Amino acid sequence: CRALGSLPAGLITLEELQQQVLKGRGKFAQDVSADDLLRAIKKLKVLGSGFGIIPVGGTFLVQSVPAELNMDHTVVLQLAEEGIAGKKGFVTVSEIRDSLKWETERAKQVLEHLLKEGMAWLDAQAPAEPQFWLPALFSELHAQD
Repeated sequence: CRALGSLPAGLITLEELQQQVLKGRGKFAQDVSADDLLRAIKKLKVLGSGFGIIPVGGTFLVQSVPAELNMDHTVVLQLAEEGIAGKKGFVTVSEIRDSLKWETERAKQVLEHLLKEGMAWLDAQAPAEPQFWLPALFSELHAQD
């Protein structure tokens, strides 16, 4: 995870991590399954190295840098992954308010934390209201095309 220079804020989908691991091992190496990676990450977490697993929709995000994420952050990541009309990779304050029945300030605090940690990017020029994009979900979005 840490060797990937383009890894935004230490978040990557489990599928993308598996592809990168297989690519780096060469063609004669033994296959590494998603389950192998999940078990390895769980063992690394015990060492306090910043690795963790975040369930998001039907997949997992692998966190490879120390950053404090609580349930609010995880729910917002899931909302961005699922979206209102399918997978889209971003979320807005009004979507969080409407979907989760949260106060505006709570939604803003969660999004500001994700921005500060580099896990979200802000599109302030979006048509209706600012969109908070989750780069870790980009590869999953492109896989749909």
